[in-house]
Amino acid sequence: MKRKVVAVALSSVVSGLAHSAPGERPNVLIIVADDMGYSDITPFGGEIPTPNLQALAEQGVRMSQFYTSPMSAPARSMLMTGNTNQQAGMGAMWWYQNTIARPGYEMRLTDRVVTLPERFRDAGYATMMAGKWHLGYTDGARPTDRGFERAFAFMGGGTSHFNDAKPLGTVEAFHTFYTLNGKRVSLPQDFYSSEAYARQLTQWIDDTPQDKPIFAYLAFTAPHDPLQAPDDWIARFDGQYDAGYQAIYQQRIKRLKALGIINDNTPLPSLALDKAWQAMTPQQQKYAAKTMQVYAAMIANMDAQIGKVMQTLKQTGRDKNTIVLFLTDNGANPAQGFYYGSQPDYWRQFDNSYANIGRKGSFVAYGPHWANVSNAPYANYHKTTSGQGGINTDFIIAAPQLQQHGTIDRTPMAIYDIAPTLYEFAGIDAAKPLKKQAPLPMVGVSFKRYFSGEAQAAPRLNYAVELHNQAAYVDGDWKLRRLVKNGPQAASAPWGLFNLHDDPLETRDLAAEHPEMVKRLSAAYQRYARQGMVIEATGKMVDYLGVDADGHYIGIDPATRQPLAEAP
Repeated sequence: MKRKVVAVALSSVVSGLAHSAPGERPNVLIIVADDMGYSDITPFGGEIPTPNLQALAEQGVRMSQFYTSPMSAPARSMLMTGNTNQQAGMGAMWWYQNTIARPGYEMRLTDRVVTLPERFRDAGYATMMAGKWHLGYTDGARPTDRGFERAFAFMGGGTSHFNDAKPLGTVEAFHTFYTLNGKRVSLPQDFYSSEAYARQLTQWIDDTPQDKPIFAYLAFTAPHDPLQAPDDWIARFDGQYDAGYQAIYQQRIKRLKALGIINDNTPLPSLALDKAWQAMTPQQQKYAAKTMQVYAAMIANMDAQIGKVMQTLKQTGRDKNTIVLFLTDNGANPAQGFYYGSQPDYWRQFDNSYANIGRKGSFVAYGPHWANVSNAPYANYHKTTSGQGGINTDFIIAAPQLQQHGTIDRTPMAIYDIAPTLYEFAGIDAAKPLKKQAPLPMVGVSFKRYFSGEAQAAPRLNYAVELHNQAAYVDGDWKLRRLVKNGPQAASAPWGLFNLHDDPLETRDLAAEHPEMVKRLSAAYQRYARQGMVIEATGKMVDYLGVDADGHYIGIDPATRQPLAEAP
């Protein structure tokens, strides 16, 4: 594997992660990117300059087979608890008629599970977060209710990145707000999401006594649409994407091969990216290139903010004993235009002219073709699906206890493995009762002994996930996958079977050739589903509009926008 040269100033910020005094309780910093593609950052083959993440990767380990959820809130619930998203209460991003507020589908973290900040706070850590929460916005479900002593939190799924805080649509408006330590707050005129989150977190890290360990959570809303960035950052990428989809995609594939993430024999999907680009007029090409330019600016800016947090760790002497994790919640978002079932009148307020793309008052996404580029090599399948492009995302860990540095590890790891791994690193008893209700045991397994070199065998043998009837079960080289389009027809949707060793991009369905394997893996998946509280969705899809005066969630029909159901 080729190692890239990293500026000495950047490397020195994280170089202390390789050394720490014995017996010290480690600090923890978890960093999450929102809707970022697999190969957007340099450690995973991207052309977008991310020197701070590259430096982190050179000091740590990249897991190339890191599995998460098809969508954001379920992924974050698994991260925060070590449980399945259903066990944690985030079984869906919207309801179907048979799942409305059923156990596992409460749309908020429940007391069936204990969160990372709850356990770290109980262990004497200062707990803090800045960024996206998306795990419940009512009393009892906010960050300060679930273990964070200090929290500057965006409560919803997505919003504009400037101080106008425009929601993703009229359906999202009810939880598009920010809180500071549990209280709603307005935003200053100079607000930009990534910069504000990092600034707040660095202040709290700096304010914490150096003898008190910290558990910090930095949850960016970048690069989730709407694509927006400060003008000077957008200008840094002028002309970089004028060559179009195919040219950038091929460059990324070449770098992914150089890194060893894929090999020369890996079958690539047929995307026709060159034809898609050539079918546009020069003006349309110019517009499309600008959207990717803004997207790249968001990621580069995010990396710069990560650098500021890392510099604060160094200045406070914490760099020598901090476990730093970086991950992406799900795959790239292929959405194009306006969505979320909102009325057309809502979107007329935005100025999406070429000159205004990426600025306050615009609302654009980059569409499916750039998402294919962004998600290379896992094109064709993206966010919301159980394809590799939806659930196989970036993960980097750097810590004093790591045996290897700068390596890319192909061992499968799951997002719900993070909590038990951190508990073992910090010496925290994950079975200690913290509430009256005994929590469900975690489904995640600890990678501490594997990362520290005490164990050679891979801790995880298989992985399973389900969301909106999109399901996957990975066992060694084999993957069972169910893709469902536009409806809750889980029972009739066929299983696809793929050999990830020979075909990591899922181009050949082998279910007909290996029915015995389908039978074995589907039975294993059913065992997981029963344990994980999965309900196969049936009936009409239902959005949740809000909460009534009694604290009950209100469901609405997304077609008519009329109340459909209430559930306690």
